[in-house]
Amino acid sequence: MGERSRSVTIYNTLADRISTWAYSPGHRFTEEELCTEFGVSRSPVREALNSLVSARLIQKEAHKGYTVRLIDLREVNELYDTRLVLELEVVSILCKKGLGADLLAWLRKRWQEVVESLSGNVCISAYEDELFHDTLAQAAGNQVLAQLLGDISKRIHFVRLSDITDLERLQRTSGDHLKLLDALEIKDCEAAQEIMRLNILWGKEKVDSAIKEALFHAHHMA
Repeated sequence: MGERSRSVTIYNTLADRISTWAYSPGHRFTEEELCTEFGVSRSPVREALNSLVSARLIQKEAHKGYTVRLIDLREVNELYDTRLVLELEVVSILCKKGLGADLLAWLRKRWQEVVESLSGNVCISAYEDELFHDTLAQAAGNQVLAQLLGDISKRIHFVRLSDITDLERLQRTSGDHLKLLDALEIKDCEAAQEIMRLNILWGKEKVDSAIKEALFHAHHMA
C-alpha cells in the first residue's frame, strides 16, 4: 500500500471517529500516537491531518498541535444552508438527465426495507440517510458537487444521528425519500425540490438539540 493510500485510510478513520464523537471537541492528536496506531511513517499521518484541517474537522495551533474543532452553532446552520443549495441543484440535474430505472428501483427497495429492518437502530438509519443523499449526488455526475456534499455530510453527521430518533421519524424520512423518488421518476422538478427542501430544513431544526445531545454523550464517555 502506497503512502497516498495509507493517508486516505488514516483520514477516513479519523474523520469517522470525529463525526461519530468517538473524539469529542478539543481532543488532541499527536503524530507519534497516530504513527504507532497505524504503523506508518510521519508523512501519511501529516498528509491525513492536513486534509482534516482543510475539511475543517480539526485545527492546528502553534505549540498545541492538532485538536478536534469546537462546535460553532452558526457554522453548522450555515452548513445546512449550503447543503440546501447544493442538494436542490442535484435535484435539478437529475430531473433533466433522469435517475435511471435500475438505480431508482434499488433506492425504492432499499428505503421500503429500512422501516422494517432498521427501525431499532438509529445509527444505521442515519448512515442509510447519508447513503441515499450521497447516491443522488453521485448520480448527478458532477464530482465537485458530490465532493462538497460529502464534506458537509461528515461535518453534520452528529445532527443526522438525532434526526431519526424513533419509528415515527424514520417513517417520515423514508416517506420523504420515496416521494422524492416518485417526483424524480416523472421529472417533476418543482415537487422534487420542495420535498428535498422540507427534508433538509427538518434536519436543520435539530441542530441545537443535536449539539446539546452530542456534548452530553461526549461528557459522559470521557
